[in-house]
Amino acid sequence: MLDVVVVGGGFAGVTAARETALRGAGTLLLEARDRLGGRTWTAPWGGIDIELGGGWVHWHQPHTWTEVVRAGLEVEIGDETEAAAWYVGDERRTGTIAERDAIAERGWNAFVAGVEDVLPFPHDPLAHIDRLAGLDRMSIVERMDELELTGEERAVLVAELESLASGPLGDSGAVSVLRWHALSGYSLALTQYTGGRVTLAQGTGALLAAIAAGAEFDVRLESPVAAVARSESGVEVHLRGGESVAARSAVVALPLNALASIEFDPPLSEGKRAAIAAGQASTGIKIFIRVRGPAVQQNAIRPGHPFGYLATEYMLGDGEQVMIGFGIDGRACDATDLPSVQRQLDDIIPGYDVVDAMANDWLGDEFSRGTWAIHRPGWYTNHHADARRPEGRIAFAGSDIANGWSGFIDGAIESGFRGAALALDAMTSHRRAA
Repeated sequence: MLDVVVVGGGFAGVTAARETALRGAGTLLLEARDRLGGRTWTAPWGGIDIELGGGWVHWHQPHTWTEVVRAGLEVEIGDETEAAAWYVGDERRTGTIAERDAIAERGWNAFVAGVEDVLPFPHDPLAHIDRLAGLDRMSIVERMDELELTGEERAVLVAELESLASGPLGDSGAVSVLRWHALSGYSLALTQYTGGRVTLAQGTGALLAAIAAGAEFDVRLESPVAAVARSESGVEVHLRGGESVAARSAVVALPLNALASIEFDPPLSEGKRAAIAAGQASTGIKIFIRVRGPAVQQNAIRPGHPFGYLATEYMLGDGEQVMIGFGIDGRACDATDLPSVQRQLDDIIPGYDVVDAMANDWLGDEFSRGTWAIHRPGWYTNHHADARRPEGRIAFAGSDIANGWSGFIDGAIESGFRGAALALDAMTSHRRAA
């Protein structure tokens, strides 16, 4: 019998496996895909590496930054925008990024007003849940409807929040915005920085590899799990291929929206089943578009557009650059249909010719069922504690249920530490009882 089996090979699962192995536990990590990384994925494309999932880090993210320093990795800071654009209805307006940010800040500051009182400890969202509950019940749209904004302020704020939410604003909880803001030092400028400026020079794959190399544990790829059974003495993980793996404890480190694909015996608690049924709200797309045109650092936003945040990611020379876009509906944009991508590009940043495009279908991927975590209204009041609670010898981990930087690599690493500690405690409790 193994000591610990970890289900899921994203940053949370890899961190949990490293931590249990470092403490002498015989550990096996099972990953459904043919690679580690989960919803982070550094992939080659057209002679460059792109981050199909994940990508940005920051020194305000404590767990990530510790691992970056430990691994000796270098970071890069993206170039400043040279040409900014925003839309009010069908009217395209242009100016400096500072001018657009000033418009955004007026709406943003109204949206997050009072956050210091309801989230005084950003890494403990339940510390004052009585204060947070009123805002937790609201969607982003409902919170915006309380604000007195000009048409321009509302249009810019909607576009900014759509890129943050990666899903419909009516389905996304207002607290997802408040928490990102609070974790970023209660500053819009830093919120933009933590989620869009600092990258790893060697890609997120280098950080994942460094964590995985920190201890000896076994890894099995292409091993999707069908069921997990638990008893007082241990757990048994059943693979879709028919094989079973027994261990003294387990860490299930899967995205919230993928947990429903696993059968648990005995069934999970009512509270955890309700959290899984609620899921998280992201349905969006992250698209890379290689274009030919003016060698200018672009950044444009447009509410409701299939990739309503679009900005220069890499300058390639010879009139080519790679733009990165984010939209709220992964079904609204097909990266393989270049004529369609060209029409959509013309609707937000005209004057460029599409050379190629690339995106991963995170919504259609059965092992993710969405992009980064954006929780629905009522998540923290009704589900957060239940989602994090262990069930017998099974601990749960993943960025979606992190206390801190939920939806980021940092949240995944944080929850991996916690999942490992819970699994080790269950394992040693079994040994003491034996």
